[in-house]
Amino acid sequence: MSSEDSEKKHYVPFVGLLEDYVGRSPWDYYSWGHIAFGIAAFAIFSLIITIWELLIGPAAMPWYYVSIFVLVVAIFWELIENTILWRLGLKYENRKDSFLNALFDIIFVVGGGAAMWLMKWIIMDVMGQFGRWFYLSAIIFFCLVLIAYFVGFYITNEETKKARKDLGRVIS
Repeated sequence: MSSEDSEKKHYVPFVGLLEDYVGRSPWDYYSWGHIAFGIAAFAIFSLIITIWELLIGPAAMPWYYVSIFVLVVAIFWELIENTILWRLGLKYENRKDSFLNALFDIIFVVGGGAAMWLMKWIIMDVMGQFGRWFYLSAIIFFCLVLIAYFVGFYITNEETKKARKDLGRVIS
């Protein structure tokens, strides 16, 4: 096998539009789910501070701790997803994520959490509004990202069907 064939065989696009690249490309439709996961994790962990401030007074825990919690949960999720879920056969096509995909999944979870931290800063600190508007925006943002996930799932499956049809035409 020549080095040119070897390079073609190992090529993985940055955006996995075909089903074959899901879990191997840095960005696939599951990336939207990881962003949504980061949004939800930040919103849920931030309840610790919000409820504390509501019931007791100023929180002793700084807001960046919430982002650290999101990072830790993202890392643990990737470890669980690519070990326990994979061994139980619950992983997509029963294959582990590539290192690059797992790394980007963690980045996307943290990115979703960072977007919520920015939203929290805008709504609660700059505008001076109550936390309820932050949580309402988190729910809306979460739903929008989930819609993007489902659209990505549909596009990926449609692109895969078209690519396989085109490949069938080329072979025959």
